[in-house]
Amino acid sequence: MEIKILENNLYEECNFGDKRLTQRAAFIGELLSVKYGQPLSKIFKTASDLKGGYEFFSNPKTNFDSLTQPYFKQTAQEINGTPVVLAVGDTTFLDYKKILDKREEYGPIGNGGNGLILHSCLALEPDLGQPLGLLWEKLWHREHKASQPSNETQEVKEERLKQERKAKRNKEFKEKESYRWVEAFSKIEKQFSTLEIPVGGLPSKIIHVFDREGDIAEVFAQISQTKNAGVVVRAAHNRSLEAENGHLWSYVTSTTLKFVKDVELAETKKRNARTATLEVRYCPVSISPPTRLKNQSSFNIYAVYAKEIN
Repeated sequence: MEIKILENNLYEECNFGDKRLTQRAAFIGELLSVKYGQPLSKIFKTASDLKGGYEFFSNPKTNFDSLTQPYFKQTAQEINGTPVVLAVGDTTFLDYKKILDKREEYGPIGNGGNGLILHSCLALEPDLGQPLGLLWEKLWHREHKASQPSNETQEVKEERLKQERKAKRNKEFKEKESYRWVEAFSKIEKQFSTLEIPVGGLPSKIIHVFDREGDIAEVFAQISQTKNAGVVVRAAHNRSLEAENGHLWSYVTSTTLKFVKDVELAETKKRNARTATLEVRYCPVSISPPTRLKNQSSFNIYAVYAKEIN
């Protein structure tokens, strides 16, 4: 595979609706590429440039999507025509709890943290795992919960929590954080739909790889509607099966052993390097859709079960 290094400044492709902002973005991008990771006071040479930088970052037109879109477009262009590409999705928590001035602009992220949430889809070459670039990212923050009265009784607290759970269930799916797993399909498909298929080539097939958070019925519903796409998701739920009249865990573990494979495990802080021997089973299954997905037919997928011997 040929790896290309592009010399053009991607920020020149940003569309802010203002040429001056685009020029400023290209200027800042060039400085950041040379002094990446340093404080802005060291990146900018003059006080006026520093002031211009702060004004650029605080401008509502210079939002996250506008700044990142040219890069996602470049990644799609570079890998367009590659037969199979893995799009590995994962979520990162950016914790800024020590920056008290930003507390209202950020949100809770668990373990007492306060910051932003970033979901990324990284394109990988499937055989050797070579990173090819980012295909999509989403950035957001959670809202701070209102403080509760200190004299709240247990009965009132239980009723409040009940109403909160009800409101969460009734929330539109597109407004939930879990929507990001489905959104990845449509955003990446749209990115490739604008590109011409290479001469004599075929459209790239994008295989999305999700962890347990991505095991939601809407993901399986979306994959059936998305062209040139597939998904590998780590199962989180013991789902009901339609034809087998059973459940996923017991059914797949009872199927015939397909093969045995050795996997080399690298040394980490918690384990020594070793060879793991896995028994692998797989089979087609038909998963029953949940009641919330009206008029949805069953999901016909493959289940894969890998278990280490000894």
